[in-house]
Amino acid sequence: MSRQDRLPSTSLGSADLADLSVLVVDDHANTVLLMTDVLRAAGVGQVFSAANGLAARQEIARRDPKIIFTDRRMPLMDGLDLTRAVRLAAVRPDPLTPNPEVPIIMVSGHRSAREVEEARQAGVNEFVMKPFTPAALLSRIQLVLSHPRPFVVSNVYIGPDRRRRTELSYGGPLRRNSDPEEVVDVVERRAARETISVELEAMRRLIAARGGVDRATLQMTYRVMQHTRFRAKQVRDKMLDRASSALLAYAAEVGGMEHCDSELVEAHLDVLSQILEADEADAMGAAKRVRGLEALIRRKRAANLAQQAA
Repeated sequence: MSRQDRLPSTSLGSADLADLSVLVVDDHANTVLLMTDVLRAAGVGQVFSAANGLAARQEIARRDPKIIFTDRRMPLMDGLDLTRAVRLAAVRPDPLTPNPEVPIIMVSGHRSAREVEEARQAGVNEFVMKPFTPAALLSRIQLVLSHPRPFVVSNVYIGPDRRRRTELSYGGPLRRNSDPEEVVDVVERRAARETISVELEAMRRLIAARGGVDRATLQMTYRVMQHTRFRAKQVRDKMLDRASSALLAYAAEVGGMEHCDSELVEAHLDVLSQILEADEADAMGAAKRVRGLEALIRRKRAANLAQQAA
């Protein structure tokens, strides 16, 4: 099976994903559409949606999803109350809840200690922070399917075991920038390059699924580039750092990622992928590709200045 047939960095194959049904619960239509596109681009067979917890309960009864992604704050019934209602069916049978143990992943723009504790007490399995990247969503699918936690039913709590295992991380090695380059070993650098490759592959699939670069994918690309630069700096991967930094600097210069030229964004993703797929020892080849990107940025900058002067 090729790498394209697998969920990034997992043993879950295309057949596993094709048979998977996922419910996305969010009152923002654009967020639902974006998450749906990410999941379908990854190969998830069935993706359903609901605008709030009450509507979600009806969808759960009809569809019996294998995973639920839910926003925290929604009208009528929020993500916490939805989670509590699903878990309660473990002790009070409910025709609207065929599987009270279904993995529930909360998607939120807030992750204070208090809110995390409230979500865990409600019975949430995992968290995804907004703004999310494709790999963030996919990593949580991997986590709940490949490393399920025991389901607990007690007088004070119903839900997955709250003793946390080590979460799947796309953060890369945790080197300090002050560490000398020679301490960054080959294993760490390859691990970091693998995590970067995971996010780029997921990002490229999303862009293809949406028919090209748009505002939502531009914003997501910006976050992916921030992650890429951070990881590249950790392991002293100079060309990956230079390529991602070039796009971030250009975005800042033109007033935000949404103002970046789509050709330039796609060129950066192509070059980063080429660097990752090439032999790590080919420093000259990587440098040549990055210089090409920097030249493209200069041409775009000159064209913008000419357009402003006209």
